[in-house]
Amino acid sequence: MIKPQQFVILGATTFVALVLAAIVHASTTQRSLGLVEGRPVMPELRRQANALGSVEISKRGRTLTFVRNGEHWTIKERNGYPVQADKVRALLVQLTNAELAEPKTAAKDRWPLLDLEDPAAADAKSGLVRLLDASGKPMGEIIVGKRRPNAFGTGRQGIYVRRPNETQTWLASGEPNVTLDVKDWVDPVFFKTDTEKLKRVTVAHQGEAPIIVEREGEVGKSGKFVLKSVPEGLKVKESAGIEHIALSLGSVELEDVRKLDATPVGEAVSVITAESSDGLTITLRLRRDGKPDEAWLSLSAAGEGEAKKAADEINAKAAGWEFKIPKWKADQIGKRAADIFETT
Repeated sequence: MIKPQQFVILGATTFVALVLAAIVHASTTQRSLGLVEGRPVMPELRRQANALGSVEISKRGRTLTFVRNGEHWTIKERNGYPVQADKVRALLVQLTNAELAEPKTAAKDRWPLLDLEDPAAADAKSGLVRLLDASGKPMGEIIVGKRRPNAFGTGRQGIYVRRPNETQTWLASGEPNVTLDVKDWVDPVFFKTDTEKLKRVTVAHQGEAPIIVEREGEVGKSGKFVLKSVPEGLKVKESAGIEHIALSLGSVELEDVRKLDATPVGEAVSVITAESSDGLTITLRLRRDGKPDEAWLSLSAAGEGEAKKAADEINAKAAGWEFKIPKWKADQIGKRAADIFETT
């Protein structure tokens, strides 16, 4: 299981150093670009960097909270799943750098033109960023809207912002990322394996005969994968893409993640077993019991010797979690007989 301490993110000393560097950079930027105002968008972050306990991003009734615990950051709404270091660092530096450059409209009916409407609205494009200290006390907040490319010269982005409970909008320097897509904040690749070592992959769907693909020829010689057998009266479709069942396991990226309390079972669960020439065996469980285009994958690994080391690495990252994966990837990993065979 992933443990937050395995992911060194941003220590207090490093964070303060980054903030100081950002302040110097912001001052230089203000002079070089001739900014009208030059006031920091989030002055609290400059004054009280060490007090920061969490960062909230909210939009359309959804929230992601990045919680600081010493040198580590995790996602509160995902049971403490680790956030990737450079993603948090970039957000905090952008927020520290950002300065008000030019006042824009104060007319509420024109806020949507800058994507600065109420972030809680069902169709909002704006995002609310809140800074809180370790006790949960608010330190500062800002509504972030539309980006303005080359606002301050070629390659120098700007962004529209508004303070909550204020009507005045602003063009500000910087481009903080306020996405709510989990994959944009974590390491998206949660599983990968050396497909050159794969010798056999078995796909088992409840109520169907297992589909088995095996490497043709010697493992490690890039031999293609073929079906172990073809049912009588059927033939393989030209579009079957047999090799994708195995090759798709080379690298798998997540779209979201959730806590896994028990091994998935039932009619909606397919079991894929991948066997490698070095003794590594990976068991993947593909669950499709939610929305039609939604697929969740969990996995475990076992092996001896060098294979045990690889298995331990896989289990350390994946145990206790279930990962939402793209539909196209799920369709490759969990091909069914109807995808592969047709009548002769």
